[in-house]
Amino acid sequence: MKNIIFIAGLILLGFNTLIGLIISVYPTFNFLMTDLSIIISTVLLYVVGSIKLDDGYKIGLSWLFLFTGVIRTLCCIVLPDYIENNIVLLIIVGFLFFELLCTSICYITTNKS
Repeated sequence: MKNIIFIAGLILLGFNTLIGLIISVYPTFNFLMTDLSIIISTVLLYVVGSIKLDDGYKIGLSWLFLFTGVIRTLCCIVLPDYIENNIVLLIIVGFLFFELLCTSICYITTNKS
């Protein structure tokens, strides 16, 4: 399972990078942010598959990370190319902190018992 996640992440990363290099209307900032989002999603899914969690947590977190990863990727595609006062960037960071918080809570509750 972990190898499938890694390979799928690499394929998506390569596809997005190739599209970013070929299509001139796809801004460099957006395709780099989308690449970063794909890398983060792949790493989070890999971590969930690697650490010791209950099966219910693994399934739930995997679906949550897939869903929020798609939302983050879509946000990165429409992200304005400035950082100051950027609401979409705040949404992306908010999703990332939410994912890390969920992973931490699940890990702590699994290893507590």
